Formats: sequence, C-alpha cells, structure tokens
Amino acid sequence: MVLSSAASARSYQANEQVRCAVIGAGGRGRTFLGSNTAAMVDVDARRAAASFQRYPDVPKFEDWRVMLDEMHAQIDAVIVCTPDHSHAGPAAAAMRLGKHVYLEKPLTHSVHEARVLTELAEETGVVTQMGNQGGYNVQAVEHVRAGTLGEIRTVHLQGAHRTPHAVGGLRPTPTGTHEVPDGLNWDLWVGPAPYRPYNPVWMTPEWRIWRDFSTFDLGGWGPHLFATEFKALKIGRLWQPREGQEPPRIRVTAECSDDCPDGVCRVTFPRWSIVHWDLPAREEFPPIRLTYTYSDEAWIATIRKLFEEHPDWGDADTFRDEYRWRCEICVGTKGLMRTTGHGSPNMELLPAGQFEDVGAPPESLPRPLRRPGIRGWTEAIQGGLPPMCDFAFSGPFTEWYLLGNVATLFPEETLEYDPIAGRIVNHEAADQACRPEYREGWVL
Repeated sequence: MVLSSAASARSYQANEQVRCAVIGAGGRGRTFLGSNTAAMVDVDARRAAASFQRYPDVPKFEDWRVMLDEMHAQIDAVIVCTPDHSHAGPAAAAMRLGKHVYLEKPLTHSVHEARVLTELAEETGVVTQMGNQGGYNVQAVEHVRAGTLGEIRTVHLQGAHRTPHAVGGLRPTPTGTHEVPDGLNWDLWVGPAPYRPYNPVWMTPEWRIWRDFSTFDLGGWGPHLFATEFKALKIGRLWQPREGQEPPRIRVTAECSDDCPDGVCRVTFPRWSIVHWDLPAREEFPPIRLTYTYSDEAWIATIRKLFEEHPDWGDADTFRDEYRWRCEICVGTKGLMRTTGHGSPNMELLPAGQFEDVGAPPESLPRPLRRPGIRGWTEAIQGGLPPMCDFAFSGPFTEWYLLGNVATLFPEETLEYDPIAGRIVNHEAADQACRPEYREGWVL
C-alpha cells in the first residue's frame, strides 16, 4: 500500500466537490453515492450490483487496500460503511494518506481501535465524522449544563431491542461445507477477524449476533441514542489529562443472561444484559452511574420503580406506552429529562407542572453550532466548522460504550478503565479483549 504524508489533505472552495471513495457501496454506502463518487469498493458484487450499474464509469474494487494504492491521487476523502469489524482498517489507512474520513457508526469494533483512530485524526489533521445521523440534542445538553434538572447522579439508557433476527444467547456455531457464491470475496469479507470457512449464516442479518464481526446493540444503537448524555454530562473530560492529578477510573460492571456455557457468551452476545458505568466527578458534575438495560422486562421494572419513588412525575404505564421503543432518562434532584436519541430535539421534563414555563436554556455550546452527518463533514472539509461528531468526540464516546461489550464477557466483575492510558488496569484478560488481534495479512 502506498502511504504518504498527511499533508496531501488540502483546502477546498465552498462550491468545490469533494471526491469521495465509498467503501461498502452495496449496503449503507448506497446512501452516499453521487456525482462526487470517485471510487467504489465492495467485497460482494451481488449486493453492490445496483450501485455499480448506477455509476458505470466510476472505478470499482473489491479490496479497499488496492483502491487506496491505485486511487489515492484521485480521491480527497473516504466514506466507510462496512460491517463493524472492518471499520477501523480502511479509516486508519485513509487518514495516513491525508484523506478525510466519514465513518459510519459504530466507529470501531474494539475499544483499542477507537483510541488509534482518535490519535490518527489528531496527528493528521484531516476532517472526520462518525455517522450517527443526528448527533446529539443541543437543547437537552444545554438544559443539563444549566442545572435545569439539579444535580444528576443517575442516568438510565434503554437498549433498542428492535431487531428480531439479531437476538443474542446460545447459538450453534455455523459448520458444514458451503460453496462461496460467485461475486463474493469471502476472505475479504472476513477481513481482520479470525478466519473460518464460508457459511451463509455468518452473513445473514444474524451477523450482528457474532462477536467477531459485530458490536451488537451497544454498537448498533448506542451511537444514535447515547451521544446526548455523553456530551451533556462532560464524560469526555475524563479522557483529558489533568496536571498533578491521578488518572481517573471508569468502573464498568455487567449483569447478563446465563444461557451460554459457563454463564458467558463468548461467541455471541447475551440474550439480555444490564451494564453499569460508575464515573468520577467531571468539572461541575458529581460522580454518576449510567445504566444501560437491554431487557424489556428489566426496563419496565426500572420505569415503575422510578415513578413509585416520584409519584408527582405521573403514571409509569403511560410513560412506558408513549415510548415503547426506547428512550434515555436523566434523573436529577429537580426532576427527570427524557430524550429520544438520533439528535432529535424532542425531549420531556417531569414533573410537567414544575417545568411548564421553563424556557430555552442559556446557550452554553459555541455558536454557530457544529453540524452532524455527511453535510456537516463535507462543509467542514470546504472550510466550515468542525463536524459535531468528529473523532475527538466520537473516539472517547466509542471507547465508553464499547466497554459495555467487554464487561459482558466478565459478568459480575467490576472492570477499572483508565481513559488516559486506554487500558483496563485491574483485569488482564479484559484488557486484552479491548484489543483483539488481527489475523495475518491485516494491520491497523
């Protein structure tokens, strides 16, 4: 692979197109194809057929490494839309070539990969953005920081639990001999993960249940749903060294279903899980516990308990019915705030009567506001504001939520994470799980 200085990243006029290579053009990448598409990559020509036919004159590749070798002088930026386990490699290689990177959620498959991409973005100075669609809810962030809810020590995060074909728990490992379909490069699809013979089960919608390839619900929905809380509560400050102070510790503990051998789902993910992050104080914010609940039964019990303790908030069943899918709840000394993810401006403050006349919060975030999504990224490349979810934000955010997946490998054990060093300091096996090895021939 040709690697050059990141100095190849250049400035652009506001109306100048950014020449993009789209990796994963047959899946989510279809959304980003257009007149500025300079190269297309997909390991599965069957799935990418419609995309390839739509742009017959655009160069096409099945290996992103070959594309970067041959096209690095003809592209300005890379959009990565592959399965989770194949995110970090092309993003890192592109940044080392000075190419701007738009990387779909989850940012990475592992905690360590997120750290590497964050550092590369800072070193190279390229424009980056995680694709989590709406970013975070600015008004909710500013209400929390203005003290509208009082002191917040508890946050509840609901798992999406909305993909019926991607339910965790004990599953037989796919076996047998199957012919690789024409048009599919199976070796490239497996990528840096441990190799195994082709079986269509690995690639069906159920691919999201296998740890080697997926980040499951936390990686699939956490980036959409939890960014507001991460931003509002200044959790990212824990990644910033403080002179003269000991590194902070993030303590992560998981409760899981025990339907896998020895009570641990090592090949798949648990059928249900509850993850707790206990965080130290951050600037004006006190220590806090954030709890992610991937269990409808446990979530309903949580809601009912909250409303029993605070009858002035209203009726628990009505609250639950109105948000049957999912929501996030910040519990403060003055009341509750519910948000709905995807950067949606929708939010609710309870008790309703107490907050009936609450106005807009003070504008504590810099104006003009940064923008999420592909438009925020391209505008930044063309000289606009940095994107809302650049890797400086989304890198630590990704480390934080992916620690939940690591914790489910060691249920009922409290893992202590040093966000400055990027290491779990009290559990060697858990620290290794943050940095799985790439198979031979693949590098980060």
